[in-house]
Amino acid sequence: MATIAANIATIQTKAAELDTLIGQVRAAKAIIDAAEAEIRQLRPKSEPSRAYQERLALIALDQIGKPSIAGDKSIAELAAAAWAGVA
Repeated sequence: MATIAANIATIQTKAAELDTLIGQVRAAKAIIDAAEAEIRQLRPKSEPSRAYQERLALIALDQIGKPSIAGDKSIAELAAAAWAGVA
């Protein structure tokens, strides 16, 4: 069994890792949001969106909040399927 000090050190180390990941998620979300906004402006208004084409970052955030859900498609898989055949 670890000591209190060892457990505190583990928590602090992992907290720093989470801070780094949060920064990466924020940056990726901002880039995805900007790309989705541009697509909405550029595509014809009459063209309906297919599943996962917009708000992919929100789906990713949902998966981050519920990491115990196994078997879900990855965000990369969802993005590939959503945009397959679209130019």
